[in-house]
Order: sequence, then C-alpha cells, then structure tokens
Amino acid sequence: MHMSETTHVMEALSANEANLKLHEGWSLISVAVTTHPNGQLHPCYILGKTEKRPNNQSVD
Repeated sequence: MHMSETTHVMEALSANEANLKLHEGWSLISVAVTTHPNGQLHPCYILGKTEKRPNNQSVD
C-alpha cells in the first residue's frame, strides 16, 4: 500500500485490536509510543486502509 492510496487511518491501542484490523484488511503503517493519563507508556498501532475503486477510476 502506498500512502497516497490511503483513504482511512486509525489508531489501535492494543495488539489484539490491531490484529483484528489486520485480518479485516487494514495495513500497519507505524507503531508509536503513547503515554496514558496514569503515566504508563503503551504502544499505539497506526493502521491504514484503501478504499476499493473500480479499475477504470482514478484518484484526483
């Protein structure tokens, strides 16, 4: 997936949620570290998805 083709972006705050999205066709873009209000550090999974288009349609 090329970033210019990405039409949807989301954050998953758990590996389970990220894995569910990967099985739904999302792609992993990045993993970052986020701080929760209690001060603990946790991974944040950034996922992207493209919108299916007919072969004869281009993105403007």
